[in-house]
Amino acid sequence: MNSRFSDFSVYTSIVLVLAAFFLTGWMAAPHAGNLLTSGLPALLAVLFCCVPLFFIHQRMLMGSAMVTPLFYVFLAMANPAACCFSAFHWVAMLLAVSLYAYLCFTALVPSLRFAAGTWFPFGVAALLLPSLLWLAPVLLLSSIGKAAEKGKYVITALLGLLLPALVWMALRFLHGDPLSPVDLLATCWTGMRTLHLPGASLPVVTLVRLGFTVAMTLVAYLRIVPRLSRYKTAQYHAIVRLLLLTLCLSVYTFLFLDYPALPAGLMVMLPTAPLLSVFLLDTLSRRNTVPWFGTLLLLLAAERIALFVNL
Repeated sequence: MNSRFSDFSVYTSIVLVLAAFFLTGWMAAPHAGNLLTSGLPALLAVLFCCVPLFFIHQRMLMGSAMVTPLFYVFLAMANPAACCFSAFHWVAMLLAVSLYAYLCFTALVPSLRFAAGTWFPFGVAALLLPSLLWLAPVLLLSSIGKAAEKGKYVITALLGLLLPALVWMALRFLHGDPLSPVDLLATCWTGMRTLHLPGASLPVVTLVRLGFTVAMTLVAYLRIVPRLSRYKTAQYHAIVRLLLLTLCLSVYTFLFLDYPALPAGLMVMLPTAPLLSVFLLDTLSRRNTVPWFGTLLLLLAAERIALFVNL
């Protein structure tokens, strides 16, 4: 009974902390909008992204699968913009599904079912955010080697990228607002070549938190890479691709996403949260995880407090 009460207390505390973290982020967000029509859908989108991450950890990684969703929620919602629903939340949800299918294809079963699950959500996300197309070659080159029938896999990838655009053009045509292929390609190319290099002045606490997160990710690389040979096959393939996607998404975020106007953490933390979980749960002793996780929580709390102090 005491054990059940202890577990209930832990989970209740986690839920209360997450609720407070979300509500303070929503209150601090510029143009927050209504809590029910903007805040709640944003929270549901973040929780939806946690589901594929939970199954990724449960099926392909080691240690408690709850750590990855917790990492994701805290770091994805560190930016108050993540607490207000936007088209970017749809992109994050689509990429979460795509990431799960991609890792299942490359680490577990290279079936065309998982190939379709990788490319069709990615194609819809790229329709909403065209600059994502720069990541398509990374996904293709890092997964085609696993395909038993490479021709069918390439066709599936092309259909996944093209079909959402074709459906969108058909819907525009039926509604009397046709969009020509040339105009669509011009729009995509504009999105792909428009850079958003960091220019806004960020609070010191935010810079410290970002710096700490980057440092923790770099240490994760240094701890995980020398140990890759000790992992099982599925774990090895999943971790290698998480390392690759974390690097590529970080570079992409720096170049193409207008931070902090866009909640970039919703995207870049999708592969990074599982990677940080592996770092804390598998490469460090329990005693050594406390300073990392504790420092991160303190920085997140300080960042939230700073938002209200500056108001």
